[in-house]
Amino acid sequence: MIPSPAALVIAHPGHELRLHHWLETATPRVFVITDGSGSGRSRIQSTIEVLEATGCTAGTIMAPLTDHEIYRMLLRGDVDRVLAMTLDLADSLVDDGIRAVVADACEWYNPTHDLCSVMARLAAERASLTTGGRIACYEYAVTEAASGQGETLDLDDAALSRKTAAAHRYEALSLEVENLIARIGDDALRREVLRPIATDLERMQPRAKPFYETHGESRVAAGQYDTVIRYEQHFRPFVATLIAAVRP
Repeated sequence: MIPSPAALVIAHPGHELRLHHWLETATPRVFVITDGSGSGRSRIQSTIEVLEATGCTAGTIMAPLTDHEIYRMLLRGDVDRVLAMTLDLADSLVDDGIRAVVADACEWYNPTHDLCSVMARLAAERASLTTGGRIACYEYAVTEAASGQGETLDLDDAALSRKTAAAHRYEALSLEVENLIARIGDDALRREVLRPIATDLERMQPRAKPFYETHGESRVAAGQYDTVIRYEQHFRPFVATLIAAVRP
């Protein structure tokens, strides 16, 4: 059982849909890092509507950054705003008496997803030191089918219907939802798994070239991007600087 009260920290609006039934049952406080405007416009209003429908509460961080802003920060190694958000998140966890944090899994698919995982874990660690209590950390699959050991929710037909209806109302995400279902299968949405995070932050590294590097290379070749975000050149040193700044 996930300790309550709980917090959900997501990189982009729409990620909350992967845990729609958990939102209904746990009603966590939800924090969103970016506005999801990489596709052209902010998607945060759709997330706010999902939170209202499921009885959840918006946290103190609700999409303060655009996708392009956070990519520029990673490329430049500018951690200041991300650091401020991480400290704000830690303070909120303390103020709200949060006992568990759930965040995007680090899948090496999108650097913002992975950075969200880092921020959530650092905030939970700092809040735990402040209160003297333990805040449990969990992750969930964002781009893949739910898997692994952890708190598992198997959705009945009614819960699945509510989840898919919420996803299809998300007009700005319709294509992404269709692609996700095509990749993992419609039936995979019946299962929501919140896995305890076991890997230390210092050991968090990809086993192969991250998808965001190969995807970025194809975009650069097509003339859509100017630069590729690299794990070794950009992400790893950014995270190392953030860790050093957050930890006392």
